[in-house]
Amino acid sequence: MFAYRSFALLALLLSAGSAYAQGTITSGGANYVLTASHFDTSPETNFTGVGTGDQLFESGWWFRIQGDTAETVFTAPTTQNYTLDLATINWTDLGGRSLAVTKTHTISSPGAGIGQVATVVTVTNNAATAITLHLFNMIDLDVNGSAATDNATLVQPNNYIRVADASAGTCEYRAPEAVAYLVLPFAAATDVAAQLSNATVTDFANTGLPFGPGDFTGGFQYTLQLAAGATGSVRLFVACNQTATPVSLQQFQVD
Repeated sequence: MFAYRSFALLALLLSAGSAYAQGTITSGGANYVLTASHFDTSPETNFTGVGTGDQLFESGWWFRIQGDTAETVFTAPTTQNYTLDLATINWTDLGGRSLAVTKTHTISSPGAGIGQVATVVTVTNNAATAITLHLFNMIDLDVNGSAATDNATLVQPNNYIRVADASAGTCEYRAPEAVAYLVLPFAAATDVAAQLSNATVTDFANTGLPFGPGDFTGGFQYTLQLAAGATGSVRLFVACNQTATPVSLQQFQVD
């Protein structure tokens, strides 16, 4: 996977002027890249400058409205904007299902070799009736830039996972509003992306941890109850060589 990812990143840089080259956000020496092939069932993503090599191979989103017979991937958006440390991505009608969606990524890097990407997905139900909406994130981390030597443990049930390379480096995967996780080894036909992309309903059942050593893929599931016209949001944090701590979860003291 490492060689493939490096080739894909080079191709992205060479085609930066094309309509679907996607984009990059940066903070200090850290870069988060949604590549030209990001919006499909193998959602290529790169996270560099936060440790040795590229820490991330894939990260993407799927959804299912209760009653659907399978999940649907977030395909190419209506608009995209990548400015400095912030990416803003919009779908006016995701999948033709009356869902208006905004997804933001914000990158931060307080020092060399460390950093975090915070993602917020906000959904408005523009249908005439209430829905139960399931959202899914899938990730393929390659901590320390290597694919087959990762170990993963559950930090907090059932929404906080730490992935450590056998030699050096850690990344944390955190979803405060998630209701369940799934972890599986990378394999094109059976990993987490494959489960979300097949023709059947998938509900995560908090399985697969502890994991490793191996090539880690993981995912979080969220559930939103949205009345007609209602809006809901979920969050996701990926941090490498630092703690994944959302600001809203930090403890503050005022003298």
